[in-house]
Amino acid sequence: MKNYVVGILSMFENNLKLFKVSADNEYEAVKKGMLIFSNNDSNELEWQNSDDYPKDMEGLITAYEELPFDVMEI
Repeated sequence: MKNYVVGILSMFENNLKLFKVSADNEYEAVKKGMLIFSNNDSNELEWQNSDDYPKDMEGLITAYEELPFDVMEI
């Protein structure tokens, strides 16, 4: 496991949220960050566990295009 910081721009709050997570890779870090950002919302969790959820970073960028994010290993 590596440590990452996931930054998510909250358009509604006009605020940058930063989340420190441990994950195997950037993709998994973004998934964890989005779940934390959504306050462990059951809809987000259900979507992440569905077959429709993106399988790679490029897919995540497209899926969350209205919720800008970035991830960095620390």
